Amino acid sequence: MSLSNQSTPLVLITGATGFIGSQVALVSLRAGYRVRLAIRKPEQEAVLRARYLDYNAQIEISIIPDITIRDAFESALDGVDYVFHLASPMPGRGSDLQADYIDPAVKGTESVLFSALAFPQIKKVIIVSSVLGLTPLTALREKEVFVKDNTNETIPIDIPTVIPEGPRGHGLKYQASKIRAHQATRDFLASQNPHFTIITFHPTFVLGESLIQKTPEGIDGINALFWDSLHSEKPTIPNVWVDVRDVAEAHIRALKAEIPSGTEFLLSAPAASWEATGQMVRRKFPSVGCKLQGPIEGGWTVDTKTAERILGMHWRRQDEIVEAVLEQQLRLSGAEASL
Repeated sequence: MSLSNQSTPLVLITGATGFIGSQVALVSLRAGYRVRLAIRKPEQEAVLRARYLDYNAQIEISIIPDITIRDAFESALDGVDYVFHLASPMPGRGSDLQADYIDPAVKGTESVLFSALAFPQIKKVIIVSSVLGLTPLTALREKEVFVKDNTNETIPIDIPTVIPEGPRGHGLKYQASKIRAHQATRDFLASQNPHFTIITFHPTFVLGESLIQKTPEGIDGINALFWDSLHSEKPTIPNVWVDVRDVAEAHIRALKAEIPSGTEFLLSAPAASWEATGQMVRRKFPSVGCKLQGPIEGGWTVDTKTAERILGMHWRRQDEIVEAVLEQQLRLSGAEASL
C-alpha cells in the first residue's frame, strides 16, 4: 500500500453487514476513507467485498467472533483514526432479555470504548443508539411523546415481570438494551475521561433503500414494520422517521465538525402525518393496497436542533423516505414475478 493511502484516515466500522451499517460503510468509502470492517464470520468478507466492488482497495477486514469480550477490539484498532460502532442486537433476534439483548449491547459498547483507550491515535468514537435510548419504556405505548437530546436524564428501566410475546415484547427488550448501553457510554465518559471524543447518534425509526435486501420477503427491521403499517388500519410504529442515507451522512459530517465529547444527536426528519402518508401511498403506489384508516390520534415530536446546528443536517422529505422503501419493495416483487 502506498504512503498516500496509508496517510488516508482509517475508520473501523462494526455492524457493516446490517441495514444502517452497510450504508455507513458505503458513504465512508465514497468520501475517500479507508475502512476496516469488523465481522463475526470469515465468510462475510466475500459478501462485503462483492457489495463494494469499486472500493476494495480501501477495505480491510477484521474478524471479531464475540464483541462482548472486554478487549475484543484491541486487534482491530491498530492504526485506526475513527470508530463507528453500529453492531447491536436487533428486535426479534432472540428471546432472552439479558443474553440476547442487554449483554451484546452493553458489553459490545464497553468493549469498543475500553479497547480504544489503548490507542492514542483514535480521535473520535461514534456510537449508534436509538431514539428509544432517550425515552422511557412506556414510550411505545403512549400516544404523544416529545424527545430531545442532551438532557442528561437518567432513564429508569422497570422491566415488567412478564414480557409480552411478539413485536411489542421484542421492542421492549430492544429498548431496554439501548437505554442500558447509552448509560454505559455515559458512565465510561465520566469515569475514564478518554482522550478521544465520544459522540452518540439517536436516530428515530430508520427507513430507506436497503443494500442487503435481495427479495421482497427479505424486508426486515423498521422497513418491515412500516410495510406492515401500510397494510393495517393503524400504524405499528410512531410517526418519526429518518432516511438511512441521512444517518450515514451524519457520520461523515461528525468527523469534520468540532464536537464536545459526550454530545448526543437526535437524527430525524420532522414528524410525519400517517394520514398524509396513507393518502400519498394510495395515490402514487395503488398496487401496494394501503389499508391505513384515519383519524390516527397523537404522534411523536422530536427536537433535532443539535444535529442541524452542529452537523448542518438537512433531512430528506417524508415522501422521499417512503418512496425509497416502496420503490425497492415493488422493484424486488416485480423482479421475482418475472422469474
